[in-house]
Amino acid sequence: MTRLQRWLVRLFYWGFIGFVALTIHDSFSFLLLNTLLAYIPIELSFWLTSRRSTLLFWLIGVVWLLFYPNTPYLLTDLFHLSLLKPYAINGLLKFDLGMWRDFAYLVAPTVVSIIIGTYTVDQIAQEVQRRLHLTALPAGRTLISVGLFLFASVGVYVGRFMRLHTIYLLITPQYILEQLAEMWSTKMLAFVLLMWLLQLVIYGAWRLTIPNSAPQSN
Repeated sequence: MTRLQRWLVRLFYWGFIGFVALTIHDSFSFLLLNTLLAYIPIELSFWLTSRRSTLLFWLIGVVWLLFYPNTPYLLTDLFHLSLLKPYAINGLLKFDLGMWRDFAYLVAPTVVSIIIGTYTVDQIAQEVQRRLHLTALPAGRTLISVGLFLFASVGVYVGRFMRLHTIYLLITPQYILEQLAEMWSTKMLAFVLLMWLLQLVIYGAWRLTIPNSAPQSN
């Protein structure tokens, strides 16, 4: 991604967050925080793919890994579309501009974050492969990406159903670790599997569309 493209991404997020802060109503106020949390790992990924020193790369990488689940987490926010009550008495979609505005509020950051988030996972996986000298490993970049998506799926479960935010690790780490140790169940694993497969389908479609993507320096 070029420097100009990165600034365009930043402009989208900053503009959207600012616009939402001024215009959103209470029912969708969660969008402000969730969009910001989804943007943080995207910004961190720009630093990770800028040829930083080895120590700095891995330190930022850990922070990125902890925050990245906030990006696919936006997919679960789409369930809030049910708040729009889109159908009229006759069973057809209503032509209500306020409703369609809220629809755009929900869908826009989700679509943009998933596309850019998938791109950043692929680029970070390629950078990890290079730094660990795994370039000779068959499909190494893909395997690393698959592992990152699996971790993100667990993170989505933790955020959506346990309501634990990444920042809690810094505030009450012992409590968080205890909760994480007790969360495992068949239903939890089924949800993680579904989220993982969903991300893999998106990743596969992205790779088929842009097969020759490669990281670019700042």
